Amino acid sequence: MDSREGGEKIVTRQGEQEFEKLMLEIAAKSINIYLDFNAVIVNLDSLSQEKQNVCLENIENNIKQLKSYLEENFLAKENIPDVPENGMAVLQQQLILARAIETWISSLKKNDSNSGLDNTET
Repeated sequence: MDSREGGEKIVTRQGEQEFEKLMLEIAAKSINIYLDFNAVIVNLDSLSQEKQNVCLENIENNIKQLKSYLEENFLAKENIPDVPENGMAVLQQQLILARAIETWISSLKKNDSNSGLDNTET
């Protein structure tokens, strides 16, 4: 359990043991990076072209928003000495992923206009 004392966080021995246990358990597991929108991308051809476009536009807009927030957050914190190096590394990783997803969505949209996520029946 935690308690606050003068603005400082105090962790009991039991809380510290539980934290260490969770850290070790999570670190020992295989890395599973599941992105919810991957399910949408995989199943896009099940939708009409119009709905495919709506899905891609929504994902693209959400990624742009996320990327903008992460960039602002990164710039605000990058020169603050009190920000932990590991925290900055995670923030940088999230920013790299957001940029990669943005590029990926753009390429999907280009491929769509050239060849087809279109599932129009003939």
